[in-house]
Amino acid sequence: MRLDPFPSLATSYFDWFGLFAPKGTPSDVIGKLNAAAAEALAEPSVRSRLLDLGMEIFPRERQTPEALATLEKADAAKWWPIIKESGIRAE
Repeated sequence: MRLDPFPSLATSYFDWFGLFAPKGTPSDVIGKLNAAAAEALAEPSVRSRLLDLGMEIFPRERQTPEALATLEKADAAKWWPIIKESGIRAE
């Protein structure tokens, strides 16, 4: 159920989505997963559906493990001081 005056959780709090693998996953496996994800994101039907949902699809050069790590670090630098100052804790 969606309450129209309120934005959805996804549009309110998440600017991006990423695909993660466990620490220590071999780089060739990461490469294969990344290639498969990028290929899926290039499919017209997938792109159309994601765009219909209001999602932004990054250009191919930003669909890499390195680009995701950079984005993740930037978001952590942005939000960590706010989380720490407000006393937010995981439950």
